[in-house]
Amino acid sequence: MERISHDNYELIILEGRVDQAESEELESILSDCVEDGKINICIDMIDVKHICSSALGVLVAIKRKIKDNEGDIKLVIGSDNLIKLFETTMLNKVFEIYESRRECLTNFD
Repeated sequence: MERISHDNYELIILEGRVDQAESEELESILSDCVEDGKINICIDMIDVKHICSSALGVLVAIKRKIKDNEGDIKLVIGSDNLIKLFETTMLNKVFEIYESRRECLTNFD
């Protein structure tokens, strides 16, 4: 998991399996972003193979928190399986989902 700071957004890169331990790390990183006043967040999940329900809960909770401050979390997802998961859970209605990092980041400008 990697956090890259830019002037008007934060980029979080996730890889592999995002299970319970990783969801706790994700929550910590996202909470740090919010505390730092970084409320425009792009989460790159292109290389994610699996994401657990607790990690999904973290994404929703932090999105609610930053939405009050007019921030947003946007996702980059390339896997059809992850797209289907977001559609099944109706989280595709909650998050803007992009196919590329560039497309996601340009929507913060």
